[in-house]
Amino acid sequence: MCALSLLLASAVMAGTPGMREAALRHFTPEEIARGQSYMGGRYLLFGIRSVVQLAFFLVLIFAPASRTLRDLSEAWAGHRPWLALTLYAACLLLLYRLLLLPLELYGGYYREHAYGLSTQGLGGWFRDWGKGLLLQVILLLPTVNLLYLFVRRDPLRWFLPAGGVLAVLILVLAFASPVLIDPLFHTFTPLKDADLKGRVIRLAERAGIAVEQVLEADASRRTVKANAYVTGFGRTKRIVLYDTLLKRASADEVEVVLAHEMGHRMYRHIWKGVGLSVVALCVALGIAAVVFRWGSARGLITHPGDPAGLPLLILTLFLLNLVTLPLQNVVSRHFERQADRAALELAGNRQAHIKVEVDLARSNLADTTPPRWAVLLLYTHPPVLERIAIAE
Repeated sequence: MCALSLLLASAVMAGTPGMREAALRHFTPEEIARGQSYMGGRYLLFGIRSVVQLAFFLVLIFAPASRTLRDLSEAWAGHRPWLALTLYAACLLLLYRLLLLPLELYGGYYREHAYGLSTQGLGGWFRDWGKGLLLQVILLLPTVNLLYLFVRRDPLRWFLPAGGVLAVLILVLAFASPVLIDPLFHTFTPLKDADLKGRVIRLAERAGIAVEQVLEADASRRTVKANAYVTGFGRTKRIVLYDTLLKRASADEVEVVLAHEMGHRMYRHIWKGVGLSVVALCVALGIAAVVFRWGSARGLITHPGDPAGLPLLILTLFLLNLVTLPLQNVVSRHFERQADRAALELAGNRQAHIKVEVDLARSNLADTTPPRWAVLLLYTHPPVLERIAIAE
């Protein structure tokens, strides 16, 4: 499969000699080819996954499968609509995750091991997969019931209160995630290097960020990839450094990585992102309300509050997300460029900045010469050569 990915990557990269020449200033031909091979396979997996998702929901909607599952759920639940919806949604979620499991296992485990990026055993991978599924059950089933409560009460304008409530839930999750969800997947310990911690705190002060907790995450149990981030709000705010980053980067380089993350805070990207997400969600739910009425008129569901309409809702959100993905990524890449420029001002070390970009691209197997379509459709960050150019 690595050879197939390399052939695919070579094909999509044809016709970009200028980009390749720029890449050769920082990377060897072998590093460029390896990154193209790895990312070429990821591009392909994205396409396959999207087709599988689309086919799954279309079959549920237009074949009797969804209505049969609804009838079975209602038979088990008796005259309790909330229980029927819960059973239906739980079965739908389980079927969906099991359908995608082979792709997730191949892309997230076997392929990561094939490229030397994963340190996690198969048992550990499945434990994480199970934790993720359990989290989805805990978070999604009550959310779906709340959503359908509004649908049943007002089939025409349910998306207005539903959007408001979901916005609150998004904010609560952003606040609580560092202390309730993140520890399920990583063990966090206070950063032991006192000198580095002092530099990090002083950097945060220059960025206008009040933070006391500087933590180290045991990412090396799962991956060789390096990362760092600032997360949480108020009492849950913390700076997190992957142990993989601490093992391979100098203090100057760690400072550059964190300066970028703090740049996001300086520009209030998190709040802007949440605001844009809430607006987009309300618009998407409004469109879903129209689709519900269309599905009811076509006999696909008995009424807007029909549990069998859940695949219709998910398909609507999926298609809207797919269609708007280029726009979402334009905004995301703009935020990342702002954070890169903030990092240059905060850390004031252009050489360390360039070295970090090159080292992270090498260790994470970045595509140093990505095709334009991939950048437009899939890249939340600018390509590495653009980020290096900003520093130069």
